[in-house]
Amino acid sequence: MSLLNKIFTGILCGALISTNGLAADDCSKLQYKQEHPDRCQYASTSTNTSTYLMIGAGVAAAGAALVALAGGNSGGSSSGGSDAGAQSYARSIMPTSIMRANVGNDISVAQLESTISSNQYDRNATQYDEIQLAYSLARGYTGVGTKIAVFDTALGTSAKHAEYVMDTITPVAPGATIEHHSIAYNTNDFMPYDEIGTIVAETNGANIYNNSWNTPQAANTIRNRNQLVKLTSQNFVDAISNAATQKDAIFVWAAGNDSNIQSGMLSAMPNVMPELNGHFVNVVAWDSNTSALAEYSNACGVTQNYCITAPGTISMSNGRTKRGTSFAAPVVSAAIAVIREAWNYLPSETITQILFDTAADLGEAGVDEIYGHGMLDLEAATRPVGAQTIAISDTISQPLATARVSASIAHNIKSSKPTMAFFDQYGRDFETSVADNISAQNRGLGFERMRGENTRAKFEFGDMEFGFYRNDMLLGSGFLATDGDTTTSYIGTNKSYSFGSIELFGHTQIGVARPQASNESVISSFSNIYTASAYIGVRGNDWSLSVGMPDTIVNGNMQLHLASGRDSAGKITYNDYKIDMASTPAIEYMANWNFMTAGFVDNPYGKNEFYVFAKTKLAF
Repeated sequence: MSLLNKIFTGILCGALISTNGLAADDCSKLQYKQEHPDRCQYASTSTNTSTYLMIGAGVAAAGAALVALAGGNSGGSSSGGSDAGAQSYARSIMPTSIMRANVGNDISVAQLESTISSNQYDRNATQYDEIQLAYSLARGYTGVGTKIAVFDTALGTSAKHAEYVMDTITPVAPGATIEHHSIAYNTNDFMPYDEIGTIVAETNGANIYNNSWNTPQAANTIRNRNQLVKLTSQNFVDAISNAATQKDAIFVWAAGNDSNIQSGMLSAMPNVMPELNGHFVNVVAWDSNTSALAEYSNACGVTQNYCITAPGTISMSNGRTKRGTSFAAPVVSAAIAVIREAWNYLPSETITQILFDTAADLGEAGVDEIYGHGMLDLEAATRPVGAQTIAISDTISQPLATARVSASIAHNIKSSKPTMAFFDQYGRDFETSVADNISAQNRGLGFERMRGENTRAKFEFGDMEFGFYRNDMLLGSGFLATDGDTTTSYIGTNKSYSFGSIELFGHTQIGVARPQASNESVISSFSNIYTASAYIGVRGNDWSLSVGMPDTIVNGNMQLHLASGRDSAGKITYNDYKIDMASTPAIEYMANWNFMTAGFVDNPYGKNEFYVFAKTKLAF
């Protein structure tokens, strides 16, 4: 046997090698209870663990240590020389209903029903519901294109620990590639840390490293890097460090099954290796039956700032149920694969921060020593978090807010069905329809009529007139903002025919405008915009009636420069859309009497408009 052959014997096959006279099938004994949490779920946790299921004496050779699988039917010792690790402790209860804002508002009931209807989901429905897995699957996130390295026992052993760990990953990230690395000669014979370090160092392609094993020594006993090196090996520590700093790897580590208030020693590595911060997630196990930390699971303890909770009871594809932090860890590894797939440009530090920030709080408010950041939440982790912005350019952005444009322009934009990306507080891109983020507003023809000739500068030659005027026809706000009112140059004709005191009149006009987009707008440019209007009416001495077509765009377009997402390097990408602005005209009916004007506008796209105003001059 190697120097590391000081591990739990018969852990995964359900057999117990009795040491110091402990009998098999005795849940009153901590040793057996921690090996078999599924059989002894509610047994007491308090006992002395100085001889806890270790075969042989302590290891004295350099580079060797005690190693324990962290899976179901496994365990480890408490912190050496102290009874603190064997103490039972209160576990906070998860609320029956965790309040989450804006949960799944982009997912239809039909999508969710389709997702949860599979046998694979139904097998662990309670656990998957606790991490809100249905939402990430319904959003299409499966971990495709990612690779998870599983460091575990050899495949094909009777215990099948590695197979069960890999089986746990698949339902959460069915598209991920799983790469197995054996770090044990067989179930009971782990390699020395020096050899494990070489295996870690030679791992390429994967950047998620799942480790469902730990040591029985408690995390709070590790004080510095040199101590860690002595307990493991320099090669092991260097390999872990290099994978994080050079390969941007994220290590997911099982906290261990010692019913300890501290996680296992290896979970404490970031505390003495600061380069691992942002590259390391420690995982404790949740018991769905008791709605608390699983009785067998170690708590986060000194790892609380990079610790998260996940379900530790998983029903396997062969019908067997496994319990342990061994199976909580791969759930988190799979969740990381899902985030890496969706936003493959994110560095590890951002991915782990998303996991922690979006976790559903458990126990004491905020980060605590039992649950760390709380329960893994794949719904919250795969939807936008915090302030949402849109990119105008690589250097200009603005908050995502509803843009207001004229009803005809809004109609034409919606008809073109452009999409755009927006970004959350982590810089992640999400797709949205432009149509869902614009609001149609009427031009306000009543105000234009009230301003009347004050907006025009014109020259008349008989029946002809030409000039220019300003109106709100092309005015936009928000990410479709234009640069103020648009000036239109026009030429028109005025005709009138008198019949006694009655006058028939007509007015036609064509115009051209070149609006300017705001610097904080996704509108990159306008072509020349051609407009037309026509009215006919009748008037007497103090009154008039008319009907006609107000200014209507008959030709022209605008160009939209819309962010479409990010490439694999994180650079924002863009798509350009050409929007035809020609529109169906409104019909306006007007009546005037003395200084009173009333009108009704039948708009083909926006709301109809009715206005009344009085306009006169006072002379002194």
